[in-house]
Amino acid sequence: MADLKGTDPTKPELAILKLLWRSKEMNAREIHGEIESEFGWSYSTVRTVLERMADKGLITKTPVDGVNIYEPQVGKVAMLSRMIADFSKRVLELDSTPATAFFAESKLLSDDELEELESVLKKAETE
Repeated sequence: MADLKGTDPTKPELAILKLLWRSKEMNAREIHGEIESEFGWSYSTVRTVLERMADKGLITKTPVDGVNIYEPQVGKVAMLSRMIADFSKRVLELDSTPATAFFAESKLLSDDELEELESVLKKAETE
């Protein structure tokens, strides 16, 4: 997975990453079908965003039988921990990141991922 220090995904990019983290891989039509109602985007707009995400290293694009398949290039825990740490310091002006118990109700993270997140956040505090 890519190291993306300083690369925050936009709201739509994060929505696409969440889809890909759940599904592992999708084509542009599948992604468009999932986010069309939330963002009101045309299919061509979704494809443009996917190209930008690939250029940023957030996702990979692999042609399969004439259709591009998109997969996350950044790990869920790595991205979320970086975003949480950044938000905690930059916005909330905290010296330490919130305890992972705060995220226990997350539908996005499994118990194993919560443990991994806690480990990554603790490590980031000591660096």
